[in-house]
Amino acid sequence: MKTLSNPIYTNVPFVVTKATSNANGFLLPNILFDQIKAIATYPLKEFYSNYMPQASDYKFKMHKNAFLNDRLTIQAQVINSNPDKLMVSIIVTKSKKTSKTEETISSALFDFPLVEKSVTNRQLAS
Repeated sequence: MKTLSNPIYTNVPFVVTKATSNANGFLLPNILFDQIKAIATYPLKEFYSNYMPQASDYKFKMHKNAFLNDRLTIQAQVINSNPDKLMVSIIVTKSKKTSKTEETISSALFDFPLVEKSVTNRQLAS
């Protein structure tokens, strides 16, 4: 498995509101997925100068429910690359109230085709 010499990652806050939850206050998974899909492209901006390709494959899993007014963190990181694609791992977490730990709400893995070489000085490790 090839990894990046300097991992590229992004943390984005997300608050569950009435607009993003159902009548019972549960976060709607399709809203979270749409947000995750958009955020998955953030760490890839260094690899594509003009054109951002669509994800060629993805895996998405909800581990726990999130509720109205929960403050979530969506973490995206480029974790793997090969000659044909870049992989972005997404983890959605929520701080536990009783301890200083994070609980995982959702996770996802996106594959993006590598159609253009990086225009920055970052090099992929061999």
